[in-house]
Amino acid sequence: MAGSPHRLTREETFVALEGSAVVEVDGQRHELAAGSALVVAAGQTLALSNTASRPFRALAVLPVGGQAVIGDGPAFTPPWAA
Repeated sequence: MAGSPHRLTREETFVALEGSAVVEVDGQRHELAAGSALVVAAGQTLALSNTASRPFRALAVLPVGGQAVIGDGPAFTPPWAA
């Protein structure tokens, strides 16, 4: 499943727990597999995709008050952070 490109107003850290995924950050492709981590700086555009047949599980850490922005739309609190 392909993710929607978006930006965050604060740094976000992903720690892969299970499965694998691809994260594109400002046009650079990063592969996440169980045990790996990725830090995305505030303002960078990212899209997380799981193209594998197995589920991908990760711990995502976004500081309090962090919001997402899609395109030129308004900032919003991601549903998983509410």
